[in-house]
Amino acid sequence: MSALKTLFPAVLAGVGLVMTGCSDATTRDDVADAREDLQDEQQDTAEVRREAQEEVADARDDAEPYSANKPVIDDDVADAQNEAAQDIADQTQEEQQAAADLRATEQQHQATQARDAFVKQTEEQLATLEEKINALNEQADAAEGEQQEALNRQVAALEGQHERAEEALEELKGSDVATWQTHQEPVRMAMEQLNTSVNQVR
Repeated sequence: MSALKTLFPAVLAGVGLVMTGCSDATTRDDVADAREDLQDEQQDTAEVRREAQEEVADARDDAEPYSANKPVIDDDVADAQNEAAQDIADQTQEEQQAAADLRATEQQHQATQARDAFVKQTEEQLATLEEKINALNEQADAAEGEQQEALNRQVAALEGQHERAEEALEELKGSDVATWQTHQEPVRMAMEQLNTSVNQVR
């Protein structure tokens, strides 16, 4: 039982502090930063549009007056219009990228929350099962003869299952947000097997 008694305090310490044990966490602050970046880009887009209109207007003011026989746009005006259109297009692209980054960050945050909730729930279940295994170990210490031997074998088997469940959970916690769900089923299976085995001991 010594292996479980050594390992499990670390698990208990992680309950409620799941974020520190998982890699690649996306927080509410990350979402807020991405939203602020988008707002900045939106403001920049509005400013670029305003400046572009002013530059085109200035170019028109400086251009030669239109002639009824020559209804063409002055080269400086055309250049100003082209430059304004390019500036607006470039800034619009930056705004669209910021919007895409915000959507991706929000999705990552949702995935982080789902992963962390699963980890926290599993760690709490491991703590409960650990208590049951400790109680069985105490029963084994109090028993005698064949009953004690049988309980010791069962406790040893439970210790191995508990450790395998912990290892599966650690692998999940070490995965990134994009792939954590591929590690979820092995954890569920290990926990289901452990829980069934614990409940079958009499």
